[in-house]
Order: sequence, then C-alpha cells, then structure tokens
Amino acid sequence: MLRITDILTPRQVVLELASTTADAAVVEVAQRLRLDPRVPDWGQFVEALKVGNSCVTNENGYGIAIPHARTQHVSSMVMAAGRSRGGIHFPEAGVRVHYLFVIGVPGALAQDYLRLIGALARTFRSPKSEAKLREVTTPEEFIRLLSASEVAS
Repeated sequence: MLRITDILTPRQVVLELASTTADAAVVEVAQRLRLDPRVPDWGQFVEALKVGNSCVTNENGYGIAIPHARTQHVSSMVMAAGRSRGGIHFPEAGVRVHYLFVIGVPGALAQDYLRLIGALARTFRSPKSEAKLREVTTPEEFIRLLSASEVAS
C-alpha cells in the first residue's frame, strides 16, 4: 500500500503558486515531476492530464483540485502539490482552488489511488488540518501534515 510519503517529495511541493489560471497552475505543479524517473515521458503525461479528470471540490471554503491521469506514461504513482493563498479560479467547477494535487497513476495502482484520494478528502474536511496546511512554510512540513492525517485516518 502506497503512502503519501512514498510518492510526494519536498521537491514536488510548490507552496506559493505563481500561476493565476487553472491550466497554467496544473502545468506549474506538473513541472515538478518533469525530472522524476517515474515519468519517462513528461510531455505525454501532461497531455494525459489535459484529457483526464480533475476532481474539484470546496471544503471549508478552501477549494481543492486533483487533476489526475490514469496512464502508461508513468511507471509508478506520482504526485506533485501546489498551494495558492489567493486561489485560482477553476471555471468548469466555479470554484476558487487553494490546493492543487497533480497525480499520475498506472492502471495497476487504481486501488492505491482511490485510497490516496480518500485520505486527501478527509484531510481537507478538517478545518484544523487545513489551517495548519495553510500556514506551513516548508515542503517538508506540508508533507508531514498530509502524512499525519493519512496515518490517523
């Protein structure tokens, strides 16, 4: 069973997204996976994200987007994360997103993917957990808080 710490590294966390549009923000976060050996063809991975699904929800006033692709363009599950204090408007959902998680999933890891999505959803349902994530100043702390919620769930 894969855990957040197995697939998310500090290098793959952007605490202050520069992008102001949904498409640009997805690419900005996905860019963190460009040199990841688990993504042998980054360009094809990004194309798969564009035609894939994007879960967008609004938990406690802080929107979360999870663009993901089930694709052969990753050799193992990968994830990158971004945070935007001002929020990024996702027009198709009508939600302002403050947290963005880009995920690539090989077909064989569908169950791990669903478990990961459930852990993220539980994390953001807690106003206390979200408030802590909003204030972290390092990628390591961001990952630690996500992982603590995952273990507790």
